[in-house]
Amino acid sequence: MITPPLVSVICITYRHEKFIGQALEGIVMQRTDFPFEVIVHDDASSDGTADVLRDYERRYPELIKPIYQTVNQHSREKGFVTRTVNAAAKGKYIALCDGDDIWTDPDKLAKQVALLEADPTITGTYHATRIMDHEGKDTGKLLREELPDQLDTEGTMAELSPFHTSSFVYRVGRYPEALPAWTWKLHSADMVLFTLVAGEGRLCKVEGVMSSYRKHAGGITTTTVQNGASYHWHRILLWLFMDRHFNYRYTAKCEELLLEHWRRILWQSTPKQRLNYLARSVRAVPGWFLRKPLFSIQRFLEAVKR
Repeated sequence: MITPPLVSVICITYRHEKFIGQALEGIVMQRTDFPFEVIVHDDASSDGTADVLRDYERRYPELIKPIYQTVNQHSREKGFVTRTVNAAAKGKYIALCDGDDIWTDPDKLAKQVALLEADPTITGTYHATRIMDHEGKDTGKLLREELPDQLDTEGTMAELSPFHTSSFVYRVGRYPEALPAWTWKLHSADMVLFTLVAGEGRLCKVEGVMSSYRKHAGGITTTTVQNGASYHWHRILLWLFMDRHFNYRYTAKCEELLLEHWRRILWQSTPKQRLNYLARSVRAVPGWFLRKPLFSIQRFLEAVKR
């Protein structure tokens, strides 16, 4: 009888020929007393990513469970890749590591799973993450200099992600299968996941710096997706949708975040663009603005006129 995996490690990769080997090495070196699987999704990379993945599949046939696409799916349907890997996952817990990041501690999974197993009220765990350059050299910086010992739902709601995706191991529960449809309208699916999982219980920190995040020219944080007025508008949408999802329990926090992102939009857009962003926000979540008419009129529309 085959023992089902306790953890499903999900690794999404695209054109990571130079990096995917390091990412997989960090995963296969994990020391655990429980079985885990590694679901690696290559989204029709045009470089040698798939060749590297096939080599690891051959070397670790019991561990590496690859999904090879012949046509890029992300460009055809947002959310398809995430839904595909989640559907393939069999574990009680899910751990994340993109194909250009690295797990650096061989006991990472064991430490995080031990905490989750010991306390069912903990729905997710995270830890500190180093920043490395495109060559994989340590920059001497952490993604977040200080991490709280635990985070509730409101604690995950922030201008920037509270921790890095490569540090997240979480209890499956309702998520990721029940991720709301609006998730795929945003550029920040990881932050959606963090907040929703926190809403099922609480997130707790595990001590240690156990992963490295690679900053390189092809990475998401260097693209227009993560820069400029459009980025800040997507953040506004994120918190509007999220506040509605939680039946408007976090409106005060949402207001704070909206204003901060709106200030950034003011610096980076024309009056016409601001009106467009505002109109699209109202159309996306009209109920939020109907509940907060004074906030909407006095703050957003005043800002548009600047």
